[in-house]
Amino acid sequence: MEKHIEIKLSELSDYEKQGFSTDGVSFDKQGEKYIFVQRNDVFDNAEMLCFDPQDSAVLTRTVFSAENVKEAKLCITALGYFTPYVNGRRITDEKLIPPKSDYAARDMSGCSYPIFDTLSHRIYYYEYDILPYLTNGKNVLSAHIGAGWYADNKNPAEEVPLWGENLLLFALTLTDAAGKKSLICSSTDNTVWHKSHIRSTSLYYGEYHDYTCYLRGWNLPDFNDADWKRPIAKEKPLSYFHKADFPGDAETDVIIPKVIYRGENRILYDLGQIASGWALVRSADPNRRNLRIFLRYADKINENNELLLHYTGGDWRAQTDCFLLTPPVTEAHNEFLWHASRYIELTGSGEIVKFIKVHTPIRQTGFFESDNETLNWIFNAYVNTQTANIHGNIPSDCPHRERLGYTGDGQLCTGAAMSTFDMRQAYKKWMQDIRDCQDIHNGHVQHTAPFFGGGGGPGGWGGAAVIVPWRYYQFYNDISALRVSYHSMKAYIGYLIDHSENGLVVRGEKGGWCLGDWCPPHNRIEIPVPFVNTYFFIKCLEICEKTAVLLSAPDDAAYFEALKKSEIEALNNAFFDPETGSYCGGVQGADAFAVDLGLGDERTKQNLIGKYDALGEFDTGIFGTDLVIRTLFRLGEGEIAFRLLTNETENSFYNMKRGGTNTLWENWDGCDSLCHPMFGAVNEYFFSELAGIKRFEDKPGYTEVEIHPADVPSLNHISCTMIRPEGTIHVEINRNEDGNAVVNATADGNITIRY
Repeated sequence: MEKHIEIKLSELSDYEKQGFSTDGVSFDKQGEKYIFVQRNDVFDNAEMLCFDPQDSAVLTRTVFSAENVKEAKLCITALGYFTPYVNGRRITDEKLIPPKSDYAARDMSGCSYPIFDTLSHRIYYYEYDILPYLTNGKNVLSAHIGAGWYADNKNPAEEVPLWGENLLLFALTLTDAAGKKSLICSSTDNTVWHKSHIRSTSLYYGEYHDYTCYLRGWNLPDFNDADWKRPIAKEKPLSYFHKADFPGDAETDVIIPKVIYRGENRILYDLGQIASGWALVRSADPNRRNLRIFLRYADKINENNELLLHYTGGDWRAQTDCFLLTPPVTEAHNEFLWHASRYIELTGSGEIVKFIKVHTPIRQTGFFESDNETLNWIFNAYVNTQTANIHGNIPSDCPHRERLGYTGDGQLCTGAAMSTFDMRQAYKKWMQDIRDCQDIHNGHVQHTAPFFGGGGGPGGWGGAAVIVPWRYYQFYNDISALRVSYHSMKAYIGYLIDHSENGLVVRGEKGGWCLGDWCPPHNRIEIPVPFVNTYFFIKCLEICEKTAVLLSAPDDAAYFEALKKSEIEALNNAFFDPETGSYCGGVQGADAFAVDLGLGDERTKQNLIGKYDALGEFDTGIFGTDLVIRTLFRLGEGEIAFRLLTNETENSFYNMKRGGTNTLWENWDGCDSLCHPMFGAVNEYFFSELAGIKRFEDKPGYTEVEIHPADVPSLNHISCTMIRPEGTIHVEINRNEDGNAVVNATADGNITIRY
């Protein structure tokens, strides 16, 4: 049984400090397992304040005096989401903060897929310089706190337990001109609270704003708060308080929705794309009191202009908002959640002025355009899908129905994401989420990070603990991602060993999921689960061996190499047919899995090429699709890969395009979510293969690149740009009258092109 102890940062060795800041909160000490919980010194004297658990949103006030202050440092956090103010002025533009993490321990034995793991827990806090907001004399620190993930009182699915009620914690250090410091901390003695005008807020269900209850001036110093309540002090959770070193969500763009139906008391708006954020609504009459506006959201409508809610979560979990507006409040939008949809239905007395996109502000750094409409659609649909699916620096599976950081979907799309966006800060945070959701005893990695339910498999999902840090290192030449993850990577290898028989990974957690691939056509999975999971085992061993060499751990490298050879032998014995040269009969891309590992023989490659040349469409799930495209390109069969990407059968990206969306689907037939990035993993090859921008194996990052485009006679034009930390690469390819591709490539900054 692990022991929980508290420890001050000043009491840790340099090694332990590094572990605290980067690699979770567990250590072996004298043969026993401990969970160390750092108590940041700044919060030593602060009380964790809680309020009425029935109120999903609250307002708080802390009045204090300040005279001749020269420095004012505020460290603050609240759970779930919060908006901080000083003297009525909002002190940050960041939205939906702090980001979701595995905040504190929960009893997860009652989940639909029971989890008995011991995870590491983390709460993010913020540090602000609030000197510009202060005045001499009376001041007030205020916070508007809403449920977010931590205090949501509606369980969406799978019996996953929620954490608790809204909480507030802060420490304000004031330094005067003489250098004298004073400390003002959250306390039941100095803080009061009141129920918010946001009467309910739930990420999966929506918000209810009642502006007849709005307290004008609630966050100003002279507001009369005599009837406000005192909070209750609660013991701080056993969690690591971690200063946020990445951006919160932001308002990134504006869509002016189009009215496509107007009936009596009902308007239907079309955003033109599935997007995440919030709608700004306006009262129909700014002088009338108590006007109600209801909003509902969906990705599809029927021929009668009625919402089809199945694709965003179903009738039982419909995204619904209510705004009760009264002068002087005539406009409003959501505060503590995002919605995601293409269509918005408004009933009541008002209109939608605009839709504001909200997500983690990942900057687009990769651009692609060609003379093929389907390729262009795939690229742009992935951009739309990925931006809708990143909140709190967590890449999610879908932005509405589940909203979870699935480790399988996330690791699969790392190459596409890092080719198309600047993901440095986002992935650093998400890699920490993955490490936190790994059992400290057996190395099990959850299927979602931070953990909030969800199914998956031990290979393609848990492998994120190894694959994401490695790919981060490859793209950004940042070896620290490997250093801080190495313990986690090794622990995951141990987990796979413990869940293997005869060298094959055959099981996940008892009572849980054990998938191999996922979402092939009509969800008919034929490729053997142990084959796929053992492929990922071998892939992770390859990565761990290379990482051990980089980190000067030769004994580890030798161990991983020997284990990899043993696993390859087991995979060959179980799944290779020496008579045909194929693995698993070549079903659903099986030969691509093998060729990617360097297995099989020349027949294996030719079987793969021949099958998809004849088939002309996908029969694969999320991992197989990525591997088939990658392997065909790398075997020099760019034309076949291109034909698969642009084929017009049911099992195609064209079918998604034909369906009228400009986001990627969860399934080839569009039966569920219409905004899932996982099939967009192929976008990586638009850069590395179609445009031919290739990194060198021994040179991570983009200091040196080779330009070697795939030969695709059916493509006459490609224009591709990658803006990297090292500089900008631009490739232009045009096919001349003789049918030859003319390549023009340029680079600036610290990038050298080698041909």
